[in-house]
Amino acid sequence: MLSSYLPTNNCRLYPFISASRAKLQWTSQLDFNMKPAKNQNPVYQDHTGSHQLMASFIPHTADLDDPRDRGGNPCLLSILENAPENLPPPTPKVTHCQSWPTRHNGQAMIAVACYTASGQSIRCCGHGLLAAAHSWLERLQCAELSLLMGGSVVHSWREQAVTWLRFKRLSSTPLPVPKWAEEVFPEQQPAITAAISGDEHGYWVMQWPDDFNLKQLEPLVQCLSANSQRALICTSAHPSMGEHVIQLRYFAPQYGVDEDPATGSAVRVLADYWSQRFLSLTAQQCSPSGGLLLSRLAPGHVEVGGHCQAVERSNNA
Repeated sequence: MLSSYLPTNNCRLYPFISASRAKLQWTSQLDFNMKPAKNQNPVYQDHTGSHQLMASFIPHTADLDDPRDRGGNPCLLSILENAPENLPPPTPKVTHCQSWPTRHNGQAMIAVACYTASGQSIRCCGHGLLAAAHSWLERLQCAELSLLMGGSVVHSWREQAVTWLRFKRLSSTPLPVPKWAEEVFPEQQPAITAAISGDEHGYWVMQWPDDFNLKQLEPLVQCLSANSQRALICTSAHPSMGEHVIQLRYFAPQYGVDEDPATGSAVRVLADYWSQRFLSLTAQQCSPSGGLLLSRLAPGHVEVGGHCQAVERSNNA
């Protein structure tokens, strides 16, 4: 029964019996016939659920009333009644994230599965999790909500206009800058320090001098693919722009993403990387579209936050 999967803590959910159908149904600001919440943009609906294009980690400079040029990282978010039976078809240019009610270790939560535009599964998708958290918190009128991705539980909540995610802290290990970095950034300003995070499919972090503008970097991403299975996070601190301000760029051509617009999982890594210097971060992602990401350290955890909005109705899933 679907009602047994609904997260009820701090949620306004009202069960009623439909005499005509003689079965339990639920209604709320979003019932599971996929009615949009009050003041929410319309969504495309079909027998599988609703599908809405979302933008996560929108920069402060974006015009939030203009859907045409928000920046941030887009994803097509599917709100489903049950676990999907099939993988979603590829969605050109955007991540596709499926979400549905589930139970994990006896607790009600929302499962999230995300795929690249080419259809590859994403182990930890920060912008997809942020979009799912934003949408479900709004639809269920919850104060907080737990998400499940790849067996990991991610707690979510909102503070004013910012949606927050809580991840387990992912430590980084300092290493010398690898020699192949010269191939990836030929005849360019070299990185000054480096580290790795996660397993062999995790992350390289490379740091440039303070106030170095990462937009100047022109990486040969094919050289990155040839030398490592780790994604590459480039970063620099910018004290001239304000306290705790950093820049980042994220490259993962091995997984079909030459450069990601705004990457929550990268800021999770950078929160630990910069922890000897900063306990919180305001991270400006210098991708072509741009992104703004926030982080702060908590005991054993990293909190990653950002602005998220619905962009437009989708005409297909």
